[in-house]
Amino acid sequence: MRRFVTIPREEVIYVVAGGWHTELALPMSAIVGPLAALKPSFTNAKYLVFGWGAHDYYMAENPGIEELLRAVVPGPAVMLVVPLEVSPETFAGAAYTFALPISRDGVERLSELFWNDLAKDEQGMPRRIGAGPFPQSFFYASTKTYDLTYTCNTWTAAALRVAGLPVSEAGVVFAGQVLDQVRSLAEAPPPHVQSGR
Repeated sequence: MRRFVTIPREEVIYVVAGGWHTELALPMSAIVGPLAALKPSFTNAKYLVFGWGAHDYYMAENPGIEELLRAVVPGPAVMLVVPLEVSPETFAGAAYTFALPISRDGVERLSELFWNDLAKDEQGMPRRIGAGPFPQSFFYASTKTYDLTYTCNTWTAAALRVAGLPVSEAGVVFAGQVLDQVRSLAEAPPPHVQSGR
């Protein structure tokens, strides 16, 4: 006889969609390990939104064709961290926000991934390189390289896979390719694992 065991889902993370771009939001309480070093910079936040993209395009106030063309070739990337005092649904709109339950281990792996993606300064802290487009948000240098085969949406999908969700980054370039995978996860009941007895 087969027994079904529910996989523990102790945390909820969020995929936030904005046009061509996707980002991930984590509750402050879920941010653990070395990544918690960011918390003192965002003392009033209930959530942190993490986005990733091409340095010149993402940081441009009004990106144009020049920044877009630079993003076509491999180049430096940045991570944007946006503090939220409201829920991700309130920030981006419920239609553009997907709540995904994950295990505690999954959120720990995600925190570790984000930490490793942040370039560090001489003191071993994330290297802040500019103000972001939202109040009290900041851009940080990234250790990864952006190109047309590894976009912000590839990054999001890869991060979700590291968190333990059944998402693949293979061939993902556009936001819709992430959201097509995420919608079914956000709507699906908690998964079960079959044991052999």
